[in-house]
Amino acid sequence: MTASDPAARPPALTIGVPASVGEDDLPATLVSLAASAAGLGAPFEVVVAVNGPDEPAPAAVGAEAFARRAGLALVPPGAAPPAAGSCVRVLRLVPRSKTAAWNAIRAAARAPVIVFADADVRVVADALPRLVRRLEASPELAIVAGREEPLVTPADGLVARVAALPHRFDFGNVPGRLYALRTAALPEPMPASVLHEDAYLSVRLGRARFAKEPGAVVRLRPPTTWSEYLHQRIRNEVGKLQLVREFPDLHRAHGFGVYPWRRFVREIAPREYPLVALSMAARVYARACALRRIRRGFDRGWSVLPSTKRWPAAGGGAGT
Repeated sequence: MTASDPAARPPALTIGVPASVGEDDLPATLVSLAASAAGLGAPFEVVVAVNGPDEPAPAAVGAEAFARRAGLALVPPGAAPPAAGSCVRVLRLVPRSKTAAWNAIRAAARAPVIVFADADVRVVADALPRLVRRLEASPELAIVAGREEPLVTPADGLVARVAALPHRFDFGNVPGRLYALRTAALPEPMPASVLHEDAYLSVRLGRARFAKEPGAVVRLRPPTTWSEYLHQRIRNEVGKLQLVREFPDLHRAHGFGVYPWRRFVREIAPREYPLVALSMAARVYARACALRRIRRGFDRGWSVLPSTKRWPAAGGGAGT
């Protein structure tokens, strides 16, 4: 092998995927991410942090199956990664915590850029190259995020349409389902108590060091039941309240949560007013629930719900 052979080079990119132990959609997500990363023409490592103590662990099994099908070296928990070439690394964590998984990935990453992605998304073919190249062209930036695009099918119904509505607007924060982060940009671990990790990154890094890359599209499935949607909304509201109360200086410096409401109103069609009304009602309800929950402490009261965010059998528009 020569130095120009990708198999002889260390990874140029880390793809980090925090995954709940029961996440069974992970293999399809990894296929999508790896296909996009191949467009960089350089070795990459996939680091999957499976969080949760349960056994068997569908997420870990899925990551291992993906590695075998993709022909990538599989590095099990506790083993040393290869010095060169692409590989899949599996980390196991006992806590059911996305923040703990994020910190584990950050500590394990060997590349100068980490692309973080949720475990149940699909990306378009050039999404990862667009993110990486935007960082290369903009040294002042610490983080570049993709554009979230919800996939709503005719069979999904009202809940999915309500949940999908906010994704049309730019709220000025880091959307957490796909973003590229310079590994050196956040040298310290994220505080273990953080519930809303993408919002924390928004206030920790600030607007001047963050940009969105519209062409780096990440597709997601919105929740399809009121129970899951409201659980998601309550967790988001608790996370935002936590930022205000535990990190007030960062929050004030960033201006997080200050939205251009007039522009949002102008861009909403009259036929969508019922969806807006339901979305606002859900927000008011979620904020009230969040205020009650934080009296017990920010780290209590959260359970993993069975997800209704299923992709259509045909693949849900992955990688196109």
